Amino acid sequence: AIYGVEERAIVMELVEGPTLAGPMTVDDALPVARQIAEALEYAHEKGVIHRDLKPANIKVTPEGRVKVLDFGLAKALSSESATADPAASPTLTMRATQAGVIMGTAAYMSPEQARGAPTDKRADIWSFGVVLYEMLTGRQIFGGDTVSDSLAAVLKTDPDWSALPPATPTAIRRLLRRCLERDRKQRLPDIAVARLEIDEAIAAPAAPPPSVPPRASGRLRWWLAGVSLAALAGLAVAMVHFRETPAEPVVMRFQVPLPEKTQLTIGSRLAVSPDGRRLAFNALGSDGRFQIWVRPLDSLEARPLAGTEGAYCVFWSPDSRWIAFGVDGKLKKIEAGGGPPQTVSSAAMTLNGGAWNRDGDILLSSLGSGGGLLRVSPAGGAPAPVTTLDRSRLETAHGLPQFLPDNRHFLFFALSSVSEYNSVYVASLDGKETRRLLGTSAQAVYVPAGKPPSVKNDEGHLLFLREGTLLAQPFDSRSLMLTGEPSVIAEKVWSYRTYGFFSASSNGVLAYRPGTRPSYPHLTWFDREGKLLEDLGSGDYNDVTLARDGSRVAVSQSDSSGNRDIWLNLARGVFTRFTFDPAQDSAPVWSPDASRLVFASNRNGPDNLYQKETGGTRSEEPLLKSDLPKRPLDWSPDGQFLVYGVTDPATKSDLWILPLQGDRKPRPFLETPYIEGQAQFSPGPPGAPRWVAYSSDESGPYQIYVQPFGEGPSGSGGKFQVSTGAGGMQPRWRADGKELFYIANGTLDLMAVEVKTSPGFEAGIPRALFTTRIFGGGLPNAFRYAVAPDGKRFLINTETVGEENLSVPVTVVLNWNVGQKR
Repeated sequence: AIYGVEERAIVMELVEGPTLAGPMTVDDALPVARQIAEALEYAHEKGVIHRDLKPANIKVTPEGRVKVLDFGLAKALSSESATADPAASPTLTMRATQAGVIMGTAAYMSPEQARGAPTDKRADIWSFGVVLYEMLTGRQIFGGDTVSDSLAAVLKTDPDWSALPPATPTAIRRLLRRCLERDRKQRLPDIAVARLEIDEAIAAPAAPPPSVPPRASGRLRWWLAGVSLAALAGLAVAMVHFRETPAEPVVMRFQVPLPEKTQLTIGSRLAVSPDGRRLAFNALGSDGRFQIWVRPLDSLEARPLAGTEGAYCVFWSPDSRWIAFGVDGKLKKIEAGGGPPQTVSSAAMTLNGGAWNRDGDILLSSLGSGGGLLRVSPAGGAPAPVTTLDRSRLETAHGLPQFLPDNRHFLFFALSSVSEYNSVYVASLDGKETRRLLGTSAQAVYVPAGKPPSVKNDEGHLLFLREGTLLAQPFDSRSLMLTGEPSVIAEKVWSYRTYGFFSASSNGVLAYRPGTRPSYPHLTWFDREGKLLEDLGSGDYNDVTLARDGSRVAVSQSDSSGNRDIWLNLARGVFTRFTFDPAQDSAPVWSPDASRLVFASNRNGPDNLYQKETGGTRSEEPLLKSDLPKRPLDWSPDGQFLVYGVTDPATKSDLWILPLQGDRKPRPFLETPYIEGQAQFSPGPPGAPRWVAYSSDESGPYQIYVQPFGEGPSGSGGKFQVSTGAGGMQPRWRADGKELFYIANGTLDLMAVEVKTSPGFEAGIPRALFTTRIFGGGLPNAFRYAVAPDGKRFLINTETVGEENLSVPVTVVLNWNVGQKR
């Protein structure tokens, strides 16, 4: 990484750890070699060749991450002359790149470099072979006492293949020979091929080939022939043994403890890599933040992936190289071994499930997108709808997709407001096929049966939950039909709503989190020091808002079927249901006089705005409809305007204003390439300067900004950043407009900022009141707390640490499918 460029210096990342050294065991060397190949592959894809690859330019960090360093001799690929200047003498130099000049380190350079000939990416492939040989043997192939000796060895000396460890797989021996072909036309053409060969060797290491003795002559040949004939009898007996059926694999169970001070909560996900080698999960830390951890199953420890703070919706790429996840409304990916996260889609989605096929297509389920699944193509662009809700079955959402082996069909779970309609379906990317498979309360996972000769590749099982019991039922992925009866795999498997905490690889590795259904967070009153004042009870709350006088609370809450509605907590302290439609109703906003509530509902497509009187029995009325999902955020103190958020694939998330008088024509308030949300009008009497506080990621992490609204005296105008440092989300005003609150990113501290709104805007220095355990962290699309009018009490949707939320180890089962009916 380059952190800065000065007049005479480049400020670069300090890479800790030793440089590469051998010998290494085959098991240790191959993963390192794979990462080296990945680095070269990335450089070559960018049109850059290294030209000085050697152990001294390769470091292994304490976390096991391989870094290829020192591209000081690298050059951009270009069309070079096919012939070099014969008069140019081979001399090691740091001068500018030109044909006929040797660049690199003698013992590791390619023959064409040694001759001063033009080079291409095949020079790096030669050097890669030299480095890999040295990793395995601990010796240089072309070392010499002088540079001339080394150059001569590069041009004439053949490697000593017998020096390779006996355990070296056949594929790796073949790979080394192809990398070290002196004739470039016969050399391995692309480093990606080397990576694939190493992947296969890691997945299924082959036995080394038997050594071939030198050709014998004379009497020795006759003696060897006699020995060979005598050995045939023993070989015949051995063949009888080898033809016996190998022993059946044994089911094995063990536990994987969670990292210290972490938990798997209702926001966590569990994912076994497709190759069955690693377990990934996003755990909640003691700081209230989720982070992705990766536990290799051959290791005793899990390690966190830097840059995944706040991650949710974790799933793997089909080659087990990448982990995809949602964070801050974006879809990102990160290499399982670590590295910088990369953005895949910035379409302002709140993800709750994803799947990735071998063609690069990604399926996503996103809250507020109309309920159906979305498809992200390998070329990028805006997500496109793939499925639509079946209103005849009162479906409210499609989620938790998984691709089948043909890369075209996939499974998904359909959630209905009537629990009897909850089902797993199979569908196709082209939308031509959709078939119900079975009724269940959570998602299903398809697992191939494996590839022994007696088993067809299209045979496998569906794993699914019923009443906390994990079942497996035979499934034919070609006919897309269940073909047998379910059998019990495990009991008391943890689940939350439609998600079961279990995952399986294609080679018989199953992981699940045992336990009962987790407890919901509690809606709790705290004072300014963080002291608990009152507990209003637990529930699946997602939005918290107070009437302006602080007398009533409105929340959105899911019932046992997963249907989300608006609920009110009145003076008697009991929550009562406010909406009853079989759809997802959320984001309640009080009118200034508390006589009405505006909320979002997907009852007729994407989330639209509806309103309902809080007194009497009048039904909900449509307030605003359009093709884009929207979410009400706040009602102006004078009752004339509503500010709401719009999810637009072209501009991510924007803020719009709906006038509630006159022509009632919506207009944009903030429409930018960034994510703006959580807008709140400043309090004040009619005619007072009005301001809007909101969160935005325009500078990277979410920050809290204040911007003037409307006509009239609004001070000096402009935009003001209120939060500092790592920023924050979920701004809330005190009723008198003299203080602004927000949740700090990372620490989840409740921050308070003294402000002035007249005649202009001024903000003091933010200070932390106390550290919260706000449920879900600082989400950018919902409010999980509210402020009493006097700013002395805070109602926070709080994570609890109950018996079922402790750090229960994950159970791993190897060969779980042994003995399963097919």
